Amino acid sequence: MTRQRILLISFVGILIFGLLLGGTFVYQKKWVDVSILRQSQQIPGVISAKTVENNGQKEMLVTTSHLSNLRTTSQALEKLAGNLPIRYLDRTNDGLDKLYGQMQFALQEGISRGNFTEMELTVKKQAAEAGVQLILEMDSDAIYVVMNQGDAQLIEVIERHGQEKFLPSEKE
Repeated sequence: MTRQRILLISFVGILIFGLLLGGTFVYQKKWVDVSILRQSQQIPGVISAKTVENNGQKEMLVTTSHLSNLRTTSQALEKLAGNLPIRYLDRTNDGLDKLYGQMQFALQEGISRGNFTEMELTVKKQAAEAGVQLILEMDSDAIYVVMNQGDAQLIEVIERHGQEKFLPSEKE
């Protein structure tokens, strides 16, 4: 009789644990993700945002539509993401990727030396020579780069202090 009670109590305990675990999963997928999606769509230029797991790490993927103010958008997304790192999905092309790679010298030198006005002039000159529209902003935490060429757009947030709030952008 005692053995049957222990078996019954164990079964009920495992059943309750499974229900709680399943409830947590459903809550995360249905309500939290839907809440993030709904709130992100209120941010200008953001089409959608969702949480995904990439190599065992959770991150927020953000799909955009021709951003014009990356700094403001990024600050709003930081509040929404909490402690999740953010990765933008952009519509870059080979030309923008190559130009961004060439700009890295000036961008990294500006960050390491602190000569941001010289960095800005160099980067804007490179963009103008390539026929690319460049929007360059910065604050105390990051440098925000948006490059447009026709329908293509490259979006990058370069953190100045290694906070790891933003991950490198990926092509949509």
